[in-house]
Amino acid sequence: MKRCYFTLFTLLLITTLTLADEGRKGQAGFQFLRIPMGARQIAMGNSGLASAIGAGAIYWNPAGVASQKGYEAQFSNVSWFGDVSYQHFTGVAGIGELGTIGFAVQYLSYPDIVETTEEAPDGTGATYAPYDLALVVNYSRQMTDKVAFGVNAKYVSETIALVSASALAFDIGLTYNTGYQGLQLGFAISNYGTKGQFTGSGLRRFVLRPDGPSNQTPVPVLFEADRIELPSSVQMGLSIKPVKTENVSLLLNADQVVNTFSNDRTNLGVELAYHDMIFVRGGYITRTDYNESTTGNANFGAGIKYEIARNFTVLFDYAYADLGLLDNAQYITVGLQF
Repeated sequence: MKRCYFTLFTLLLITTLTLADEGRKGQAGFQFLRIPMGARQIAMGNSGLASAIGAGAIYWNPAGVASQKGYEAQFSNVSWFGDVSYQHFTGVAGIGELGTIGFAVQYLSYPDIVETTEEAPDGTGATYAPYDLALVVNYSRQMTDKVAFGVNAKYVSETIALVSASALAFDIGLTYNTGYQGLQLGFAISNYGTKGQFTGSGLRRFVLRPDGPSNQTPVPVLFEADRIELPSSVQMGLSIKPVKTENVSLLLNADQVVNTFSNDRTNLGVELAYHDMIFVRGGYITRTDYNESTTGNANFGAGIKYEIARNFTVLFDYAYADLGLLDNAQYITVGLQF
């Protein structure tokens, strides 16, 4: 069994080193899948591959959900630049020795856009509101006292006016607890699956044949869109707790993300906890896509975890993210554990 786990870890490391292809920037669709969710991890510089647990782990590493024993639900919201709004709801439940199951909904909505055509480039008077949607089902299990495994299956779609595209995507993750100083390792492959293709009545046009008679009837023409790939990535990371006392603990994260359609990056994060109730966090993201230079961006935030009654805990997390040329964003996550 140990040899099997070692083989899986080795394959993930090899994949991480070989899948980078930065020459394909901007060629993937369904880019909303790359928008991070969960204020705790965002405040720590988008890091948490090895340390994310429970409902907050579905986005970062599906194996982290395996630590959930009871029930947990989280809701995240962010008002992005350009009046773009993004919501993420997650629920997970432990099912005993069988493992843990979970689900999530990601919804990205845009403000109304004025419809334009070739005949009316200044607008037809109509508007439309694009949106993106992902439905996620998770299964995870603690394979041994040190190794956890998890998988997400996702249905993703994008809708723009009268056209839409959909695809199936999968995430696979592993975590390994070394047992030394809280040192944990995490590995994940995200957003691998089928290609999508925009279809719908919005791709239909009525044209006149250049060689037709003057009184001809317009002929319907249906344009065929190219197929689009998912924004896949491979990640590996570690977390460690160099300080852990009865009152205070310090968590350090470091993730390496290899993207097939954009810059690779390193995400660094730190979390200082007091009585496992009050948290202060900070982080740094290298080589972001939204800077004029190759410099990164800093994030920070805080959180509260309060047990209202026995087996009923409320979580509140806040994060501020510097998005460079895109200004900034503020993230809020509210959770319940019971």
